[in-house]
Amino acid sequence: MLRQEEFTGDVIMFTWNKKWNLRPLVIDNTTIELSTSTKFLGITLDSKLNYNDHITNITKKAMASLMQCRKAVGPTWGLSPKTCNWIYKAIVRPIITYCCSIWIRATHTNMNASKLRRVQALALRIMTGAMPSTPFVALNHITNTTDIIPHLQGEAAKSNERLRAYGNLTRERPENTKGTIKAHVTINNDFIKDLNIPHNSERDLTVPSLNLQRNFVTTTPGDNPDIYRNQLQHIINETPDDWITCYTDGSKTEEGCGAGYTITTNNNNTIIHEDSLNLPNFCTVYQAELTAITYACRQLTNYTDKNIIIWTDSLSSIHSLTTLITKNRTVNNCLDILNQIGARNTLELRWIAAHSGLWGNERADELAKYGTTSTTTIARPIPQSHINKLINDKVDKLNTDIVTKDCPKHTKMILGPNHNKIINNLNRSFITNRKDYRTATQLITGHCGLNKHLYNMNKTTTKECPLCGHHEETVNHFLGQCPALAQTRGQYFNDYYLSANDIFDNIHITTIINYVNKTRRLMDPEDLDNTGVT
Repeated sequence: MLRQEEFTGDVIMFTWNKKWNLRPLVIDNTTIELSTSTKFLGITLDSKLNYNDHITNITKKAMASLMQCRKAVGPTWGLSPKTCNWIYKAIVRPIITYCCSIWIRATHTNMNASKLRRVQALALRIMTGAMPSTPFVALNHITNTTDIIPHLQGEAAKSNERLRAYGNLTRERPENTKGTIKAHVTINNDFIKDLNIPHNSERDLTVPSLNLQRNFVTTTPGDNPDIYRNQLQHIINETPDDWITCYTDGSKTEEGCGAGYTITTNNNNTIIHEDSLNLPNFCTVYQAELTAITYACRQLTNYTDKNIIIWTDSLSSIHSLTTLITKNRTVNNCLDILNQIGARNTLELRWIAAHSGLWGNERADELAKYGTTSTTTIARPIPQSHINKLINDKVDKLNTDIVTKDCPKHTKMILGPNHNKIINNLNRSFITNRKDYRTATQLITGHCGLNKHLYNMNKTTTKECPLCGHHEETVNHFLGQCPALAQTRGQYFNDYYLSANDIFDNIHITTIINYVNKTRRLMDPEDLDNTGVT
């Protein structure tokens, strides 16, 4: 009999019904009270399975982590934007995305979406030193950070497809009736529906397997690649005439993906067999290299008691064939046939330098390139990398739609049509300079220490420019129109009167920041905004 002190779980009733009866659970003459939520494998399950409690918990945890990082930064001092960006994407964001394929339905409510976006907004304000009033969308756009909701949708879809490849995906078919909860699998399937991924096609990703049998040996450059390269031609020339030598290669070009191999004997003077293969366009070069080895081995299955050398210029293929745990169907198929041949022959898999003038490798490369344009395509499993790319492309499109729709007017005006170029220049030039990154962010968003914005935030009593005293001190006025700064403007921009859009469109971001620093107008951010970065 179970005693009360041995019971360590929770009792929870999962239902959307408002009226229900449950006979009390009694253990050792003690009634166990019902819980409203419980935690299982890191996921908080509430009684209605709406995952509101889970999102509250993970956002609190993420916020607590960010607050620890906040202690190490100020508006212009502390960790660099690059380091802050890494902390968020590598440490904090995984706290949020954990098991998101299960609770992705919860992001459909504005309340939960807002909680998640606030976490990312805090992270980006810590990264950029931006003012608390800076819009979330503008920060995402400037820092090249995907909005958290499309990011979660993408990560959930990727997890869904990994489970499908493993054969562990739950196939839920809820009835289409009023009040039915839409299953997470259905939501993820709907997300990838328009990506044209064949659900019934074989996947390259498979359940990890342990490979202890290896009936062949491998030779790689090791710690002395230059010495190994210099000896290759001599090693090939010294190969005994009765040995079988095979050269394989894979290629991926704009025309397509191909693999090729040539099998020779008599020291490459007699060609036994050679072929070109066309692979589906979704295949990777890595798959093509392994496919070339596999198909070459199919021509060798009838040989016994032979010495066989297979040359490949794909070091990654050799490493994957010698690892203990594999989770790739193409690797497993290649490994199986290598072991099959190696059981009856002396088989060695060797690395050869690519494009070094060695006949066998050059011939295999020629056949592989010919295979990219062949009209007969062999069947190959779909790699997970291709599926991830399709999902990432859709996430990028969704993020672009959010920026197009919700990005503030000022930011759109400043960046103009060349927004990608300006943002890339910003993140290349100032990603390690916190002070200048903050200045650039303020100018682009308009949420800065100029009087126009400070007046809107009730931090000053006037909108007028303190330098000329005649116009509102906006970003446009400060950068391109203030008469008091005309001489400085001419020195840096080679013009005296410009719009902010023209300045950002035609002048590099570093020159713009040098101009701002020269004016010393935004040199004391703490005095302008005592609330700091949050």
